[in-house]
Amino acid sequence: MSRQAKPGSKPYRAQLRERLTALGFPEEAIPAQVAKNLVVECGIPPRTAWRLASELSLDVAAHQYNAVTGDPRAGMRGTRIWEYEQWPERGVRPTVAALRVLAQVYGTSWKCLLGLRDLEQLPAKDLAEYHADTATVAPAGPAPSPARTLVRVDARGDEEIGGDALDDAILLTKTNVDDVQLDDLWADLDFLGGAYTRTAPDSILAQLAVIEERTTALLKGRQRPKQTQDLLLIGAKSSAMMAWIAGDLGRYRLSRELNSAAWLYTQYADDFLARRWVRTSQARVAFWAGHGVESAKLAADGLNYQAGGRLTDAPLILAEARGWSSVQAEGQVLDAIARWTAIEDPDLGAGGEDSFFNITKDRRHYMAGNSLLSVGQAAAALREFTTAREAFEGLSLENRWEAMDPMIRIDTGRAHLRLDDLEGAAAQVEPLLDAGVGKQPDMVRAMLKLMATELSGPRWRSATTARNLAEALLDAHASARP
Repeated sequence: MSRQAKPGSKPYRAQLRERLTALGFPEEAIPAQVAKNLVVECGIPPRTAWRLASELSLDVAAHQYNAVTGDPRAGMRGTRIWEYEQWPERGVRPTVAALRVLAQVYGTSWKCLLGLRDLEQLPAKDLAEYHADTATVAPAGPAPSPARTLVRVDARGDEEIGGDALDDAILLTKTNVDDVQLDDLWADLDFLGGAYTRTAPDSILAQLAVIEERTTALLKGRQRPKQTQDLLLIGAKSSAMMAWIAGDLGRYRLSRELNSAAWLYTQYADDFLARRWVRTSQARVAFWAGHGVESAKLAADGLNYQAGGRLTDAPLILAEARGWSSVQAEGQVLDAIARWTAIEDPDLGAGGEDSFFNITKDRRHYMAGNSLLSVGQAAAALREFTTAREAFEGLSLENRWEAMDPMIRIDTGRAHLRLDDLEGAAAQVEPLLDAGVGKQPDMVRAMLKLMATELSGPRWRSATTARNLAEALLDAHASARP
């Protein structure tokens, strides 16, 4: 097996199928062998192993489940199959009837979908049925045709029907988390969101990782449904914040992985506000990683999730404008800026529990100016940068994101260059260079390099001031690595 393939992954399974084919296994026998390998060699629980061996996603498996029962509206969902796969550590115990249907979908016996730990947690009547069922394991093969088929259910007396319903319901009251723990996790997230502007990003990232690890550990246990959703939301927010900050450090691959994890949390939490958090982070990371169009589309999708007033439209609209600006799509940029202008509240701060994503006024006007500058609207951009500077200086020190000072100065300088004002550009960035930029987020380094490149272009190449300024900017770029 290739070392590059992660055990249990799709490439791993593809390689495993090739090896089994080479050994002479017929096609219909290969899924059973793949499932066996995933259980024995990879430690994957049987229900997950059989689904993966059948190469079915959770949603497709649910669709085929509903087809087998003969009622496409039967209500089985991918999330419920996922919950079945998490049991007994957490999730929901599948009934024998559900296991029989899943077995038909996967082309196996329902008994093959239970491991030792499952058997140890089965109710006595289900375990007795397990031992009483002498049917041999069905040969693995493709799922049956979704023709109308009824699942056979043995007749039972009234005393047996629902005999465990009360016990099962009581399980819902058992939990490994309490409201105090949840309040502490939310409070820690809010504190770190506020501390982001004045604390080293690697320190915030490490503390967020602790919250995410605590959340993951708790999710492996059992909670009441509302508590589980709270933990999923905490996981989504902490992962999205970590992705955002990893981007500040230039670790874009990690950022994308963290945002993927955050989005998965939101899918199970099914919460529109959480989806906005993640789309905001995804759009930001995609832009600074060099994927402007993707950033614009992610931001536009985030606007589809209406979440009341807790997370305004402004950050996403401005992210959409900035994304389109990377490909000089002037029409889309100006449309987005007009939509933002129509809703912009000059008195809107970034306080509250979503202050991390509700960016402050200086950052909003900076984003607008940056987008306008990229599509040749230098005069309009300069007005936005002037407003951004005034708003930045009006903030208390604890609410300032210090990276905004160099970013506003650099882009204000670039706007002066577009207006053929080299002296004005120098006046903006020379104080920054004289003071030393220090360690800065990756996007500041990117802007330093961009301005140096523009100063080295044909328009300014012959000017001594421009050459000296370009050299100083490149020196600052080299020293500003976070």
